[in-house]
Amino acid sequence: MSVRLSKTHVDKALRDVADGGRTYDLIDSQQPGLLLRVGPRGARWAFKIIRQRTTFRMTLGSPPGLTLDEARSIVAEAQRHIANRTDEPGDRFLEDQLIRLGHLPPRPPRQPRDPVMVAEMMEISGDIPYWTWERAREAYLAEVKRTLRDATWKDYKAKLHIPELGKLADRKVRRISLEDLAEIVAAVHASGRETHAVNVASALRPMWGWLRKAHVKRSSGIGVEGIGADIEKLAAPDRTPGVKLRANGKQAGRYVATPAEIGTVLAVARAGVIDPTVSLALELLVLTAQRWRPIVDARVEDFVPWTEEPGWGCWSMGPAHRKTADKRDDQSRHALPLPPALWARILPQLQACTAAGREHLFPQIRAWRIGDEVSGHMNEAGLNHRLLDMGLRASPHDIRRGFSTHCQKTLRLPRDAVKLVMDHNEGIAADDVLEGHYTQDDRLDLKQPVMSRWLAWCEEQAATAAAAFPPLPELAAETAARRRAREKDGKAKSAAKKAAAAAAKAEAAVGVEGDKVLELAA
Repeated sequence: MSVRLSKTHVDKALRDVADGGRTYDLIDSQQPGLLLRVGPRGARWAFKIIRQRTTFRMTLGSPPGLTLDEARSIVAEAQRHIANRTDEPGDRFLEDQLIRLGHLPPRPPRQPRDPVMVAEMMEISGDIPYWTWERAREAYLAEVKRTLRDATWKDYKAKLHIPELGKLADRKVRRISLEDLAEIVAAVHASGRETHAVNVASALRPMWGWLRKAHVKRSSGIGVEGIGADIEKLAAPDRTPGVKLRANGKQAGRYVATPAEIGTVLAVARAGVIDPTVSLALELLVLTAQRWRPIVDARVEDFVPWTEEPGWGCWSMGPAHRKTADKRDDQSRHALPLPPALWARILPQLQACTAAGREHLFPQIRAWRIGDEVSGHMNEAGLNHRLLDMGLRASPHDIRRGFSTHCQKTLRLPRDAVKLVMDHNEGIAADDVLEGHYTQDDRLDLKQPVMSRWLAWCEEQAATAAAAFPPLPELAAETAARRRAREKDGKAKSAAKKAAAAAAKAEAAVGVEGDKVLELAA
């Protein structure tokens, strides 16, 4: 029942409890929501409030420890909070009221927050929307694959996945500093891979430049609120002075293929001890002195007869297959006359590829994995590997140096004539207005004498090399033995790289765990 509670009601309720009387509730008419519940277990204050179909209930305490006036003040505060929607009465609310009334001691003052920890937490929470190193690398490589050559994408992918960069795992890319990257590049340099350190820095710089672009920075976070490293000045340490030789004794960028090596490549390619497709690619490499990329990517449609010169062929390379031509928006083609002896060997391959509907002159020989489709052109590393299997030191680029050197030094051909064959711009400046806008000339007649004399000289070297060969079965066995040794060495190096990558990842994980332990200890 509802009554205006007084001390008399409270005292009677306490006597009823002592006598083990009946159970009943008294509702205070002065303070709506206040109840005095009486039963065998004792008397206790409570409140029950219903607002907008929601019922709020709470036990406040027992008299005489909590007086009638104190109970009314607590319920009045509860009513006010509910009406103003500032709080929902609960344990925390009741504790606050009992502290206010002096029934509980005040809470101990809050310890001041560690400003360093607060700053770290603010940094972590502020960085949540932005990319980690792994996500940023994935996005950048996808952009490289979309806009640049497939070979460039593979090159950047290899450089950005070196074990040393494993230290950046799970870090927000906007928090990676110039000093972090410089230390990694310096570590690569200190390991003896000085050129590789330069190349890693050259891959990181454009990545950070892309991450700073307006349409990317909202995801990367670099440049937002002034945060993010500017790594334009990232560079490898200075090279160690002196001549540094590779494991095979060559000086990088200086070795010139010898006449014996040039002759050996042609003689082995024609001996029938290696795959016919690769053999023809090696012949085209030697006799045209072009880079390995246009060789392996040579298109069937780019080879046509030279109608003005019976027996001769013509190879017209599009700009997409030549170095930097796409960057300069160079739409010109680099055409080479193919002497009759070379054209006669290319024709059957052209006819076979045309009949099979193949796009490339040197199609892919086997699938990378079981079940994969065999399509595209031969592997880029195929030419280098076959040269190693022949026991030669010369690389495809060394053969280009051989062409330039022997044409000028031995055959005494003019430098300008050699450039017509070798140079992508055929010796003409890339910004030449006359050439770029007013001239369409393949200059086949000027290149023809160079190609004729070079082929004749190469044939002489091939004849000399073939005369010194052992019987074909022995030559094939020697080539196969070198290939097995090379593949075994390659597998060992791959295993070592995987082990190094796993070790770097484990070291980075241990470092992260150590940091967490230190934070907990602090």
